[in-house]
Amino acid sequence: MPLEAIAINRLDAPLIKKPARDNELAERLAALYDSDETQPSGAEVLRLVEQGFSRGQYLYVGMFNDKPIAAVACFDDGQTNAKRLQYLTVHPENRKRAIDAKFIKLVYDAEVKKGVREFVPADDAIHRIMSEYELLRVKD
Repeated sequence: MPLEAIAINRLDAPLIKKPARDNELAERLAALYDSDETQPSGAEVLRLVEQGFSRGQYLYVGMFNDKPIAAVACFDDGQTNAKRLQYLTVHPENRKRAIDAKFIKLVYDAEVKKGVREFVPADDAIHRIMSEYELLRVKD
């Protein structure tokens, strides 16, 4: 099964198909962020993401073989049509394998289909990926 980027707006979204424990998705996402020294703690990121959910924001989860292996927040400032991509993390076993770039491209494509024309990468890794793949401005 290929990598999928799925937008969620709640941490109990039914992404894990096998019988999942209560809060399993949230626990796995927190563990992903806790394993990434470039990001705040999992609890902090999930707190910020949940605040964003209440304002209509999304967290994209990269699913592979029924497991969350990547995540990135997609925030809207409410003033422009730009989307801010922030808090990118990838499972430790998948780092340095270009999963981050493929995942960002999937998120980008999903947002462009929704009509987004401008993206603001909020950290160096996302900016590097989007620059390399010329994803910072959508060409009409």
